[in-house]
Amino acid sequence: MTALALLGGPPLRTRPFQTWPQFDQAEFDALADVLNSRRWGGIHSGSQGESFETELAAYLQVPHAAVVSSGTAGLMIALRALGIRPGDEVVVPAMTYVATATAVSLLGGVPVFADIDPATHTISGSAVKAAISEKTKAVIAVHLGGHPADMDSLGSVAGTYGLPIIEDCAQSLGSAWKGCQTGSLGTIGVFSFASTKNITAGEGGAVVTHDDELAGRIASLRDHGRPPGDAGDHPQLGWNLRLSEFQSAILRVQLARLKDQLAAKAKGAAYLASELSSVPGLRPVPIPTDLDPRVTAHGRFSLAFTFGSEAFSGEATGGVSVSVFRAALRAEGIPVSLRDLVACPDEPIYADATSRDYSSSRTVSAAQARAACARLVLLGQAAGSGLLFEESEALADVVRAVQKIHKNRHHLRREQSQLGQIRV
Repeated sequence: MTALALLGGPPLRTRPFQTWPQFDQAEFDALADVLNSRRWGGIHSGSQGESFETELAAYLQVPHAAVVSSGTAGLMIALRALGIRPGDEVVVPAMTYVATATAVSLLGGVPVFADIDPATHTISGSAVKAAISEKTKAVIAVHLGGHPADMDSLGSVAGTYGLPIIEDCAQSLGSAWKGCQTGSLGTIGVFSFASTKNITAGEGGAVVTHDDELAGRIASLRDHGRPPGDAGDHPQLGWNLRLSEFQSAILRVQLARLKDQLAAKAKGAAYLASELSSVPGLRPVPIPTDLDPRVTAHGRFSLAFTFGSEAFSGEATGGVSVSVFRAALRAEGIPVSLRDLVACPDEPIYADATSRDYSSSRTVSAAQARAACARLVLLGQAAGSGLLFEESEALADVVRAVQKIHKNRHHLRREQSQLGQIRV
């Protein structure tokens, strides 16, 4: 086997995998229709936004959906609609994208970090229970990587304490828990349509709910505080967080092909999980239906592996770091994010009191989140790649690249100190 590409050898794969986002003529036609309509924004009857809301709500089996400018905007609207005010505490996972927590902070609330289940990387009901105080007003459950959180245990805890659950579904469109789509299980569901997400218009989001009264508040908050369907008075404070007609038109096309894309990604993920499970030190996060039969569909935003550096050791002590392993994979032509993951409580805005925007928070537990962040390797859209859409013939190169790195681990370990801190 030849030398590693990271150490000067030839890369195993030089042909690119499928890209993400994906599009075809349908997106071009949809954009042309909006251009020709000369109604490119705003909220009006018969709009692309209204049509997308109807189609998304039908897909999720909820009565109300409101498109907004981003997933982060959706979280802020959801929190405000639920009455979150400065000083209120909201329980959030210690492992999630930082926006889950900063949406709370931007409203003056206090994110309270609770630990994750190490098997699923989602917030656990027991950790939420330990985090609740007299100031707790809501819980945000994040369906990380497309894996639904345990909505049974979370619902039980939240119900006991009378707390609403906001589902952060940024990475889980298409996932289902006991036959119900994520976003339809809690009090409010929030989706993101940013570039890496399962359907995308570059940016965008949606807020969904079963509650009629909350739906009215949500629609008003995204449109300057105007009541839905009323272009006149402004009885409450609101933002301008509307979505453009161009984005809504693209999202309608993307939603129509979601079912086929989910099936293709499930096939690719199953192949890689099976083939890579035999490599020492690389443990695929279990296929959801094998792990928990209550997970009836997976959005497959990413395929996650935990990396054991000790199995990639070429010396008596120590091992290859996860950063160097990821860099070695990318050098071989395998798209994988090189950014080190950071647990939310360790972000400077929460951990560094000298940070200009240091914000109040509380950490109940984060040990599992920190351990996961230090060992995770992510393939797929999380790395900006459509790799999971490939057939097994192409995906076999991923397996061969990992095997090549493992075979050359002795050389990689010895050269590790010379490679320095590798970042994207």
